[in-house]
Amino acid sequence: MNTYTSNLHFTAVLQRAVHGFVAAMRSAAAAWHHMRRRQAALRELNALDERMLSDIGVSRGELPSVVAEVMGAAPATRRRTMDRVLPAPHRRRSQA
Repeated sequence: MNTYTSNLHFTAVLQRAVHGFVAAMRSAAAAWHHMRRRQAALRELNALDERMLSDIGVSRGELPSVVAEVMGAAPATRRRTMDRVLPAPHRRRSQA
């Protein structure tokens, strides 16, 4: 292996390492940002009193689950449940 091909190999390895590091840092930054948004949402919901929580149909113990659903970290089971309980607008018109 001559010096030229050795330098090319080193450059390619270095480029892959830098790209991998940058990708890891982007992923870490995105995870940190997502965590901060989740914490802020949970903090705001925890600031509501019991009456306001009951008005929107959740208990204080459900708040982490609600935030997870809204942020996309958990399946939206409440929305599917509400879809079954409350008919869609087009279904109401066709039955009337």
